[in-house]
Amino acid sequence: MFLRMCGHLLSRGGCFAALCLLFAPLLPAQDAPPVIQAFFGPKAADDPAGLYFNLMRFLDTAKVSIHASIHEVDMISIAEKLAERASQGLDVQIVIEAKWWTLSKNKAVRGVLEKSKVKVILDTKSSGLMHNKFFVVDGKRVWTGSTNITETCLLYNPNNSLWIEDAQVAENYMQEFNQEHAGHFAAQRPGGAGVLHPTVQTAAGKIRTMFCPEDKPLGTIAKLIDGAQKSVDILCFVFSSQEIAEAAIRAHRRGVKVRVLLDNVFSSPAATSHWKYVPFRAMSEAGIACKYDDENSKLHHKLIIIDNSILEVGSMNFSLNGEKTNSENVLIIESPELAQKYEAEFERLWKYFDGNPSETTPDAEGEDG
Repeated sequence: MFLRMCGHLLSRGGCFAALCLLFAPLLPAQDAPPVIQAFFGPKAADDPAGLYFNLMRFLDTAKVSIHASIHEVDMISIAEKLAERASQGLDVQIVIEAKWWTLSKNKAVRGVLEKSKVKVILDTKSSGLMHNKFFVVDGKRVWTGSTNITETCLLYNPNNSLWIEDAQVAENYMQEFNQEHAGHFAAQRPGGAGVLHPTVQTAAGKIRTMFCPEDKPLGTIAKLIDGAQKSVDILCFVFSSQEIAEAAIRAHRRGVKVRVLLDNVFSSPAATSHWKYVPFRAMSEAGIACKYDDENSKLHHKLIIIDNSILEVGSMNFSLNGEKTNSENVLIIESPELAQKYEAEFERLWKYFDGNPSETTPDAEGEDG
């Protein structure tokens, strides 16, 4: 009888689509995308596990809109992708840090975006750094992490980004985007509404979303370290926070294994001479295992892994400027599976660097320390 139905559909001018409808219940359903995917660099542009490859794939998923808050963009291919999506009728809008937008090295990208249908919104001169690095696609998925949309960050520096499939988390990031779109950056923001969905339970774990400066994440992060029972691994570009350092020292003194890996741009006394407190020095003197990297590329991560089960990650360096004057985003994710992926990356870098950097001087991005 089933075959007679198929023949009837075809004889009456039915199409292949009709047959597909009949067979659809028999076909395996497509797997839903993972709630959270993590990507690490540096990797080649064509590496399927790399940052650049997956960011381009992420942008290609958009059907309606792309909204972004990006510290800096200098990759022409990314600008061209955004221009292409806007030309296809998508609503594409980007908030960018005004200081970086005017640099000569970004001239080519400015030319692409200014000639396109992409709407570019610059932050204000009186605000702190607009230091976010996130995209929201179709109001339901988020790309965020430590990675600027630059050639060095995407292809050369140790960095990380997350792809999150959750509408509530995406709504949190759209709230941040809308505030910036309205001209409310960092300390200029009006008081009032907090994060729409501060904590979201997903199939991949619990996700807490925080934004700077209003949510003041450093105290929350210090409390997480105070709750550590076995291990605390810290991987960060700029680390000047006494609050985080003292929490790490307390953890070390109660027997928790603490390791700290930082970028060597702040390894020389000259680089930290204006700091009131130098965490690397204080933690080293307390007996914590501390290393600097030993390469010219930036160790650009901003993350902490606690007990191989809790991950703190985002755009914020562990600094007072990061918390109090910049526009930043932070995620705290309770997920052993995800934390262990980040732990594996930490282990790789910890073994790779010997901890004996040559003296260097801070560069422009060091200003957010």
